Amino acid sequence: MNSFSTFGAKALLLAALFSASIAFAGPGHDHGDGAPAVAGKASPRFDAHSDLFEVVGVLRGGELSITIDRYATNTPVLDAKLEIESGTFKAIAQFHPEHGDYRVPSRTFEKPGSYPITLTLTVGEEWDILAGNLVVPDSEAGHDHTTSAMSWKGAAAIAALVLVFGIVGTLLIRRRSGRIRHV
Repeated sequence: MNSFSTFGAKALLLAALFSASIAFAGPGHDHGDGAPAVAGKASPRFDAHSDLFEVVGVLRGGELSITIDRYATNTPVLDAKLEIESGTFKAIAQFHPEHGDYRVPSRTFEKPGSYPITLTLTVGEEWDILAGNLVVPDSEAGHDHTTSAMSWKGAAAIAALVLVFGIVGTLLIRRRSGRIRHV
């Protein structure tokens, strides 16, 4: 019986040490059954629509690429005159038939911020004014590298395991030392 108590105490000590070394993943870092997150970040974009047209603008490499479709049919609009305004910036977008988009080369949207966009669209006898908001996020925002990756739930679980194993280990040691005194 004495060797069983010694074995039990050693097993509990090893289990406590092992459980303390287990890494607990924070939110978004588990490897469950969900689909993996897409690597990289999305380009800043805006969208707008009216009864006639819908537009999507994507900022990439200092160019604003804008695609235009008819709202009711989703048919691409490939023969439009597109004027863009944002604050003091004004330009006429150039159509690129190889990509089916209109582009405005501009460094106006490089800095993080919110840019109101106004588009004046003319297609034959039809015209429309559309408005959107281009949000360029700060690439460093939300990256607090000073905080620990372990959540408070993970730390609480480790603390609880260490506490339970410590109490059980103490009880076993006291029980063993009590038997030694009576011998």
